[in-house]
Amino acid sequence: MKIHVEVEISPEEMRRLVGLPDAQPLWDAVYKRIGEGDSEMIQQMAKTAFTEGMKTIDLSARVLKSLSGFATSRKAADKTAAETKSSTTSDEKAPKPAASKAAPTRRSASSKSKT
Repeated sequence: MKIHVEVEISPEEMRRLVGLPDAQPLWDAVYKRIGEGDSEMIQQMAKTAFTEGMKTIDLSARVLKSLSGFATSRKAADKTAAETKSSTTSDEKAPKPAASKAAPTRRSASSKSKT
C-alpha cells in the first residue's frame, strides 16, 4: 500500500510542526553585533568556522582515500578475474587426449528384429 500526502505549509509552520526552536532572535542578535562591528565575535565565529571547515575537509579527504582504496582493490580483483578467465579459456583450447572407442551398444532381446 502506498499513500502519498502533499502538504503546503510555510517554513515557519514546518519548524513548529517538527518542534524545532525559533532561532530568529538569535540571528537578529548576531546580525546586530556584526553591524555594530564587534570584531571579537566576528573573529571567534571565523575561527570556529575555519576549524570546523578543516575538520570537514579532513573527513572528506579520508572518505575519498577510503573510496579510492576500494576502487583500487576492485580493479585488482577485476584484473585477477580476467587473468583467471583467460587462463581457463586457453586451457579449454588445449588439445584434449583422444577418447578411446566406446564399447558397442547392447540391445535387449526384445529390441532385436524378428525374422
